[in-house]
Amino acid sequence: MTFCQKCGASVREGNRFCTECGRVMPAEVPVDHRAAVPPAAAQTGIKKEKKGFFSSPAGIALVVIIGVAVVAGIALGAFFLLRNSDGKVDAETVGVWDEYESLLEENSEGVPAITLDQAALQKTQADLEETRKKVAALEKTLEKTGGTEARRSGNDTNSIRDVKADQLAEALAAYNAYVQKMKELFAALVGANLLDQNVINNLNAILADLQKLGANVTVTANKFLDGNAQVVTVKVDPPVAKFAEKFQADLQARVNAAVQAEQQRLAGEQAAAAAQAAELERQKAAAEAAQLVTCPLCGGVGTIEGGDGRYICPFCGGSGVVTRAKAAQFDPADWIP
Repeated sequence: MTFCQKCGASVREGNRFCTECGRVMPAEVPVDHRAAVPPAAAQTGIKKEKKGFFSSPAGIALVVIIGVAVVAGIALGAFFLLRNSDGKVDAETVGVWDEYESLLEENSEGVPAITLDQAALQKTQADLEETRKKVAALEKTLEKTGGTEARRSGNDTNSIRDVKADQLAEALAAYNAYVQKMKELFAALVGANLLDQNVINNLNAILADLQKLGANVTVTANKFLDGNAQVVTVKVDPPVAKFAEKFQADLQARVNAAVQAEQQRLAGEQAAAAAQAAELERQKAAAEAAQLVTCPLCGGVGTIEGGDGRYICPFCGGSGVVTRAKAAQFDPADWIP
């Protein structure tokens, strides 16, 4: 039902003329309901609705919560990454240990001989100096590369990396001291008189120190290996660290040999002196015998008296008759040379 715009009478829908005044009714314009809400406007409305949510207190709270969670996740990840990197021995420290272990094995293959040969002693000292240089190089490498940056900068930390790096540094220092003491031992053997008790006492004191230092080599190495999953070796007992025991036995054998040789020398000298004395006595007796003559009258034996070769028998006086006073002393057998 519509109304006439001229007279206001009601006009049925579909009539083109007003029944009261005859005015022509305007044609109806079809309405497209789909265009009632433009698509762009609809989308704009949706966007505005979303924007409105994140601008609301609830949206802002959600954004803050998400941001905090992201930051916390990053921090936690960094913490675990740092903890894991500091929770195990670094590759550089392990590399230094591998070199040190190889050096221990190499030095354990041959025991330097306790000898008084000057050429052999000089060679042993040269070999020990080469070993000392190798240990010093490992110490320098560990100082520059082992552990964390904080340790290398001279700061103390409690990280496993730094603890193990410090323990390996202690082990290297222990072996360096051990090698230095061995050099001292072989230097003391140059020109050593093993019959001099003061020399023997000095050598024994060096060996006692060497035995303690060798035990420390083993202890410090195993301290580094304890709880260290980054290395293959679990425990070491390097033979080179026990050389002091072998040195002690060899030195005692050398001392015993020197004492025995000296005793034999003295016995030989004494025998030679006794033989010489006996020979002198024989020569003296022979000389005396050469001066004896036998009395042709009484058979008594006496010495030539005077420098002209004249002989006067001390028993018969040249008469051939032994006097009663001389008879008690007369025994020709006693005068036979």
